[in-house]
Amino acid sequence: MSRPAEELLEFGRLKDIVGGFATCAPGQRAIQALAAQQDAVALDSEFAHVSEAVSWLRGGAELGFAALADPEPWLARLGIPGSVLSSAELLDAASLAEAVTSVRQTFREDAAKFPRLTERAASLPDFRPLSSAIRRAVLPNGEISDDASPQLKRIRGSIAQSREKIRRSLEGIQRARGETPGEKRAEDYITLRNDRFVIPVRAAEQRAVPGVVHGASATGQTIFVEPLEAIDLNNRLVQLAEDETIEIARILEELTERLRSSLAPLEEAAAAIAHLDSVFARARFAREFDCVAPEFGTTNFLRLEAARNPVLEAALRPKGRKAVALTLTLGGDEGEDSGRAGTVMVISGPNTGGKTVALKTTGLAALSAQSGIPVAAERAELPVFDRVLADIGDEQSIAADLSTFSAHMLNLKSMLEAATERSLILVDEMGTGTAPEEGAALAVALLEEFRARRALTVATTHHDRLKSYASTTPGIVNAAMEFDEANLRPTYRLLVGVPGTSSGIEIARRLGLPAPVVDRALASLAPESREARDLITYLHRSREETEELTRQAREELAQLQSDRRALQTEWIERQKARIAELEKNFLATQKRLESEVARLGADIKDRALRAQIEKQSRRRMGKIASEARAAADAAIVETLAASQADLGVGIESTGKPVAPEQLSTGQRILVKGFRQPVVFRRHDGRTAEVEAGPLRMKIPFADIIAIEDDRKSAKPGAAAGAATRPPGITVHAQPSDEPAAEEINVIGCTVEEATGRVDKFLDEAALAGKPNVRIIHGHGTGALRRGLADFLSAHPLVERIRAEAEDRGGTAITVAELKS
Repeated sequence: MSRPAEELLEFGRLKDIVGGFATCAPGQRAIQALAAQQDAVALDSEFAHVSEAVSWLRGGAELGFAALADPEPWLARLGIPGSVLSSAELLDAASLAEAVTSVRQTFREDAAKFPRLTERAASLPDFRPLSSAIRRAVLPNGEISDDASPQLKRIRGSIAQSREKIRRSLEGIQRARGETPGEKRAEDYITLRNDRFVIPVRAAEQRAVPGVVHGASATGQTIFVEPLEAIDLNNRLVQLAEDETIEIARILEELTERLRSSLAPLEEAAAAIAHLDSVFARARFAREFDCVAPEFGTTNFLRLEAARNPVLEAALRPKGRKAVALTLTLGGDEGEDSGRAGTVMVISGPNTGGKTVALKTTGLAALSAQSGIPVAAERAELPVFDRVLADIGDEQSIAADLSTFSAHMLNLKSMLEAATERSLILVDEMGTGTAPEEGAALAVALLEEFRARRALTVATTHHDRLKSYASTTPGIVNAAMEFDEANLRPTYRLLVGVPGTSSGIEIARRLGLPAPVVDRALASLAPESREARDLITYLHRSREETEELTRQAREELAQLQSDRRALQTEWIERQKARIAELEKNFLATQKRLESEVARLGADIKDRALRAQIEKQSRRRMGKIASEARAAADAAIVETLAASQADLGVGIESTGKPVAPEQLSTGQRILVKGFRQPVVFRRHDGRTAEVEAGPLRMKIPFADIIAIEDDRKSAKPGAAAGAATRPPGITVHAQPSDEPAAEEINVIGCTVEEATGRVDKFLDEAALAGKPNVRIIHGHGTGALRRGLADFLSAHPLVERIRAEAEDRGGTAITVAELKS
């Protein structure tokens, strides 16, 4: 009889590895009880629990039950009517109740982050009254506490008093026997015999102490006598001890019955603790072996990326070695690409090259996934298999009169009877054990049957006919275990899409077979075999060269992208520094000119003339500053645009110039050299004033390449395309959703502060279509009013200004009528 797939694939050893991460006996048993199931919803729920546990562990927290005594023995005894638990078993029960209490409190503060674990913990009963009752009655060493019951406390008090009376009585007898009052002899001590207090007496002096003899020493020189005076006291003590035993039995029985009344909740709690411990054991396993939660599909598509065999990896780790990962794809719809259409994979390659490991890795991944154990891979997509069928290893049996070939045929027969389109079939060394031609023919027929049923199949072989069959048959994929021809050793890498060579002759040469024998073997190969061998070697070499070129191209691309990012970062920092320096120099020049004008004005003696000159100077200085600022901004924009072009950053022009009549204040426009739109303010035919965040600048009108709304309507896909363009300068505009105000209060501001606020206020009013606005500046010294008047008179949005009517504020308020 063939062994089950779980045994062939060493699933039991995997469970042993995972069980090693459990912290209590129930958790270990829960791991051992894991088995493949077909309920995808239940599996998704299991892996959701495990994923939350992994996150919990990554946060630096832990959850273990090392202090939990195995509840299985005492729960079994509790199920027997009339049974009474011992004090030690009661302490074990208390440890379960306390573990439940701890779990209930653990996830309360992280309910949003760990909803499933929190829900599982919250479903546990509250056993705090039960554990408190046990801890109050049973001491940690297993003794029953005096406080277990008032009756027990009273009995133990009486016992202590009786012992004290007996001690005093016996000490009095010993003192009375001394030759000298108060004399202390070697045999003057009190001891116990048959649970009764006695005193030692020399055998020769037995008659001196009337009483009951309870024994003698080994030499017979000393006897132990219970004096007549102590008999009633000892009887009383024995009765009290019996009363204590009866009361302790009553207490144990009472506590046992309390537990028995909660037997079902206790069993559920033990199962829940076992499940939680198994969940965290699987999470620790996933963290230790870099595992992932599998993705279950509704089709027969299977894909494993960088999958490893955890049983092999656990064996190699102590030797400082690692298991080689493999990637393979099987199944999918016929209409998809060929990598998803093959349901059968034929793996060939040398002996000890890893073919069987590839089979076991695939099968173990399927069993792990359907048992709730994370898969040792970077990604795992699998269907839910109805069964995993495997024929691996030598099943010959002398007792059953089965040869190797017969055993394989019986296994394959049973696999054919059970296989469906939802099965995973793993066959090692197909067609061996009989004549090569017959074996290959049988293997082809079996694979064809599995292919017709669309059962996912992975088979290994050395037969060239199977390699040819896989190369020419739709739905079947060739794969090879790579072999290092130069060093004559396997690399254990799975190469999908090419067949492998057995390399038996090369391995024989490496193992020291005489050269003449090896050469004779090579010469006796059929010409077609040599040609096939050379072709396969060429394919492998070509694949290696292609992979190397691809790797180099990826490295060079990554380096180029890294260099470009570095250049962009360097350019941005350099431009920031240049702009900051320009700003600094501009402000210094402006302050120097203002200081010089103020100094010259101070030399004029005529106050009226000085005031007139100061007014004209301020107006002139404002105009000069405005023009200088516009020139500086334009220079900055030009520099940025030129630099971005060097870096490949920019906006492609629509090819159609924007006419002045198409523009209106507040529109968002696209400007040459800028990646993001800016806000249009006004123009004079040659230049346009735009606003980019806090920066206002004048640009050549020809640099306006599009209006944003027109561009969007003309090119619906622009938004999607923009996401793929390289980053450039980003300008954020924040239009207000609030209705524009009709007046602004600048009382208390300096002239510079007030003009800045009023300038923005006028823009908003113009956008809102206001015919006029009111600027409240107050009377004061009149400097603020005069400064605002000069500013408003030169403002391009203002038609004229006037003082407000006397009944509405007079000269304390300036009314600005805006251009329509």
